[in-house]
Amino acid sequence: MKITDARVYIIPPEVSVTSWVNGDPWVLVELYTGCGISGWGHAYTLYDREHAIGRNVHVLAQRLDGKSPFCIKQFMTDTAELITTSQNGIELAAAAAGIEIALWDIIGKALNAPVHDLMGGRCKDRIHLYANCWSNQIRSPAELSSFAGEQARRGFRAVKLYPFLHDVSVSHGIASISAVREVVGADVAIFVDMLECMPGEDHGTLFEALQTYGVSWLEDPAPPDKIDQLCAIRNASGLPIVTGEELYTKQSFMRLCEANAVDILNPEVALLGILGVKEIAVIAEGYEKQIAVHNANTMTIGLAAALHAAALTPNSQWVEFFPTLETGSNSFSSLPFDLDDKGTVSVPLAPGLGVTVDQTRLCAMECDLRPGA
Repeated sequence: MKITDARVYIIPPEVSVTSWVNGDPWVLVELYTGCGISGWGHAYTLYDREHAIGRNVHVLAQRLDGKSPFCIKQFMTDTAELITTSQNGIELAAAAAGIEIALWDIIGKALNAPVHDLMGGRCKDRIHLYANCWSNQIRSPAELSSFAGEQARRGFRAVKLYPFLHDVSVSHGIASISAVREVVGADVAIFVDMLECMPGEDHGTLFEALQTYGVSWLEDPAPPDKIDQLCAIRNASGLPIVTGEELYTKQSFMRLCEANAVDILNPEVALLGILGVKEIAVIAEGYEKQIAVHNANTMTIGLAAALHAAALTPNSQWVEFFPTLETGSNSFSSLPFDLDDKGTVSVPLAPGLGVTVDQTRLCAMECDLRPGA
């Protein structure tokens, strides 16, 4: 069984647009083998760079022509050398992760086993999801609490909010958290993401409010390379600090752990691959840290990869889920989804990732991104 070709699909943002949030473009990767088995992967996308990432998929996939899909570790090791010396390392990392996920899907299908069984076996049967409530618009406390309340009623036991974005006042953000807490009740965890931008100068009032309303973690209060700032915020806030979603080297995660600047690492599965997330989890475990697998891509291929990665890691707490991306994801692919009243879903047990893709729906969206095209 050898890799014979790669295909890239660019899913336009219109597919995932909703009344709550703008849509996101997605980069899907399909790898082919000579024996008729193909595998699906998903590459991280950001800042209108989906076409550059798609072209990088084809550049990196050339290294696999005629090779066995079992060469995952060697492929990722060789690619890491390119990533660390490139000015566009994050684009290469995203492309490599999309390929890596597709390779695991091929191997699992070939061996009739789920991906987690190929990597040491699962540590848990069900995974906790949290509902990401991101919106690209300013939302009133009533609007945000209504949206978060819908997720709680559906069964999610944690919601992530962005209450201080879009230049709103600190009081507006605090009012939003208060409203959400009132609607979701005491049993639903609230996570707050600052997107690397702390509001105002006097953070005492903010930290007090976060404690008052039982916020469970504070995400990205500063850029992950500003370790001194993260340490200061961690000490002053008394809250668990989360960061790491845009990091793509082991050294970056190691520095955070060594400085004790973080409590929970959130590696992005479509930027590191499934094996990469597992390796970051091992680093975190050595420092008695937790991980929460970040998944900013589809709620099918990306979600499946994140669930397999979380199942492999005993120190994983949560996997990210975007309710707003669910309909768009299901328009061309599907993954069995059984959210229970504890906010958990079962680990995929079908061969490979466990995702079904409707390729006919993707053909109209395929982009020719091969080198020289």
